[in-house]
Amino acid sequence: MKYKNQIKYTLQLVICVLLGLEVSFAPNPYITHLIIAMTLYICLKHDIPQKIEDTIRKFYERITS
Repeated sequence: MKYKNQIKYTLQLVICVLLGLEVSFAPNPYITHLIIAMTLYICLKHDIPQKIEDTIRKFYERITS
């Protein structure tokens, strides 16, 4: 992925901002956004999209051969 580091840094910034907002407001209105941003960051950090793509490609090659 060409822009992987830029996306990771952007997600880190978004997570930091959401954590700051989460601490400052009492009823926790940003918890869902925080969970989604952290899930995306974890998937990107551990290269989950590429692993899924490789698995699908291998499965397709088995089916077509």
